[in-house]
Amino acid sequence: MQKIAINLHPDDEGSLKIISALIKKAHAKGVQVVLPNYPIIQKDFSSLIAKHDTYTNVDIAIAIGGDGTFIRTARMFAASNIPILGVNRGRLGFLNEFLPQEALDYFDEILKGNFTFSERKMLRANIIREGEQFTAVDYLNDAVITKGSFSRPIRIRLELNDEFVTCYSGDGLIIATATGSTAYSLSAGGPIVLPDDESVFIVNPICPHTLAIRPMIVPDSMVLSARVVTSIENLLLTVDGQEAIALQETDIVHFSRSSYVVHIINHPSRRYFDVLRQKLGWGANNTE
Repeated sequence: MQKIAINLHPDDEGSLKIISALIKKAHAKGVQVVLPNYPIIQKDFSSLIAKHDTYTNVDIAIAIGGDGTFIRTARMFAASNIPILGVNRGRLGFLNEFLPQEALDYFDEILKGNFTFSERKMLRANIIREGEQFTAVDYLNDAVITKGSFSRPIRIRLELNDEFVTCYSGDGLIIATATGSTAYSLSAGGPIVLPDDESVFIVNPICPHTLAIRPMIVPDSMVLSARVVTSIENLLLTVDGQEAIALQETDIVHFSRSSYVVHIINHPSRRYFDVLRQKLGWGANNTE
């Protein structure tokens, strides 16, 4: 272990104490630390601010904050193919497995390379506009097609591997990874998919105006194509709740497996169903 990067919520001054402790431990082991160029970092850690083109060239990354910070970090370091340690300072912290003190206690072992990680596949949303690729984005949790501020439903046509599936009216569409199955898709009535099976994704219509449309689990070897066939403005594709892309009426969005995989450092004792019970209240009345 030679170099680590730490990312945080840009406004979370409460993270600075944890960062200072992690830096002290890392430097004691001869490990270099680089930080993002945020205003709250510039005062006390300016010497550790990395140049943009070197920030992701590290051995591991640490995300300090909530799930949004972890997702932002995962997307930032996706091409680096390195393990990410999630330290929870948010409300839910489903992806950030470690509490701050747990991360500090376990950090020496991580610096020695004594840890395991789970692999979480990402998906790609590829927007086709007027027959040509307009843009493509990779995501860890979900991508959502919505109608912006309009209150009337939209019609969405779905195809799998160029085969017509259905056309329905509703408020939108969620395409979620197995990792994202416990996020927006869960709130919209979607299933929980264990992260051990990352070879599938979830197709979850939002408030479909019919009893016959239900969420689907689709192999990630297939390509889902979605097109809004309603004449309406202010259509949006929102990616991981962090990036919004305006869609035009004739756009087609292809959803498929990404080439990127996120490596999440596992908590040494906490398991997936522990997190479901503790943080989502799943099976809360059931005990051993």
